[in-house]
Order: sequence, then structure tokens, then C-alpha cells
Amino acid sequence: MPQCLIPNCTNDANNNISIRCRRPNTSAIWAPNTVAFLCDIHADLGYSIDINFTIAPTRSITTNVSAGGHIETRTTSINHHP
Repeated sequence: MPQCLIPNCTNDANNNISIRCRRPNTSAIWAPNTVAFLCDIHADLGYSIDINFTIAPTRSITTNVSAGGHIETRTTSINHHP
């Protein structure tokens, strides 16, 4: 089981953080899961989340997630075709 993203938390974490780009009809153009998880205790807290978009040269989404500690990075291909 993954460990919680919050530094110094030793709880098992099964709450996956993800991001999604939705169309007006609510279907997703892309919706990658990250490799960052929160435990139940930390998932129930409030957060300020900063999102920075940088255009990538490939059809992929790279997520970098951190809570002040180690950065969890994952790259996912975009499977949607316009």
C-alpha cells in the first residue's frame, strides 16, 4: 500500500490524487491519476492546490505532486483524439 504524501505521515494511503480536463458534457479529454496518495486523515483536510500549465511537446500529461517533501511524478499519454 502506498504511503501518504504528507511528510512524516506513516499512514497507509489509498486515496489517489488525480486531475481532469472535462468537456461541457462532463466527459474527460484527459484524466490521469497521479502516483500521489493521501491517507484517510489527510484526505479529509483542506488544501491550497497550485496548478501550473506548461505546454508539452508530446501528447502527454506529466503531473508533479508534492506536499513540501518528495515530488511524485507521472507521465500519461493522452488517448483522446480530436
